[in-house]
Amino acid sequence: MSFLEKTSDFFSLVKESNFDLGIIYSQNPNGVYVVVLVILVILLIVAFFVRNSFKKSQLLRLVSKIQNSSDFDEFDLKLSKIVEELPKRGLEVATSLNLLKDDILNSQLVLLKDFNVKKKIKSYKQISLQYSLIAKNSKKYAIEELTKYYEDKSKSLLDDNLSKEIESYYKNISFKENDIKYINSIVSYANTLSNPQSILAPLQDEINRFSFAFNLDLFKFVKNLTKENSGQIFENCNKKIDSIFEDGNTKISEVILSYMLDNNEEQKVYDYISNLKNPIYLQSLYFYFFAKKDDITLDLAFVKNETQINQNYKEHLDNKITFNWKDLSLIKHILNAPRVLETIGHIDYRNVLERIEKLENEVDYNAKVAEILEVARRAETIAKEAKAIARSGK
Repeated sequence: MSFLEKTSDFFSLVKESNFDLGIIYSQNPNGVYVVVLVILVILLIVAFFVRNSFKKSQLLRLVSKIQNSSDFDEFDLKLSKIVEELPKRGLEVATSLNLLKDDILNSQLVLLKDFNVKKKIKSYKQISLQYSLIAKNSKKYAIEELTKYYEDKSKSLLDDNLSKEIESYYKNISFKENDIKYINSIVSYANTLSNPQSILAPLQDEINRFSFAFNLDLFKFVKNLTKENSGQIFENCNKKIDSIFEDGNTKISEVILSYMLDNNEEQKVYDYISNLKNPIYLQSLYFYFFAKKDDITLDLAFVKNETQINQNYKEHLDNKITFNWKDLSLIKHILNAPRVLETIGHIDYRNVLERIEKLENEVDYNAKVAEILEVARRAETIAKEAKAIARSGK
């Protein structure tokens, strides 16, 4: 018996039994099961279409209202929902999205226009990824205009819009310490591109427009970059600073040199001063630094330099030696420094050496006397202890 015949017999039974479920079930239980199953299938199909219609209606409303979002995060959340639901909700949604695509993009760009560059990079990357997914998910609807639009925008938002935002940022800053986190975000993004130099090269050119030798803010900026986070910018900027210190003719601001002296970079300042060949600028630094700080090594850096300027090295060194004649380590430090012999003269140099020898002999004598006294004190202590033991034994 065919399915249709069984169905016809079942409904005849239903009619004859006057819809008495007990009779129907007792005579044809399998028919009851089939009918229940059919009804469930019908209900599921109806529920599916109702749910799909409801979801499609919700998505259409979301597409039409998304540009009214109050902030970027809300917009991003709604767009993610559209991306997820687009391949499930039919041609009508895709068509609506195609009609509103420009408005949606413009609204999204308005919401991120006041972001800092670090947040803009993150946001543009999010939009680009979502647009790429929309292009992929819309292909099934064969709306070429929609698919091509989102394919193109997923690329141009990064290649054009974001690149211009980055360029606008670094062309309007002074490269101070508080800019470092944003520069690092640019470097990090650039390193993800097939051609990082498209961003890093013009960025470096912009930094190079500022004076590494006179701009303290730039100097602090460079000194706080790290190789790990700043990469090529860190390397190039530090090479630039190293080159001006090693040049021997470049003028470096007293402000920068003072900052370095106060921040554990004294040796670099000493080397710069001792090798500076520009007599006019060396003279200027002499008036600014020499004998002005309690730093004899800084003073000796001037003495080491053979460049001829108006100076009074000998008097300053004589005073240092005279007023610190008992400080052997300081005196030796001065005498062992380059060009001190020529500066103070052979006679004075020999006199100081003789004084050092006497002081060293004094030190040795005093040390020996102290050692003898210490031994005597110990002997006295031992004698007293022995005497006490002898008394207690009686």
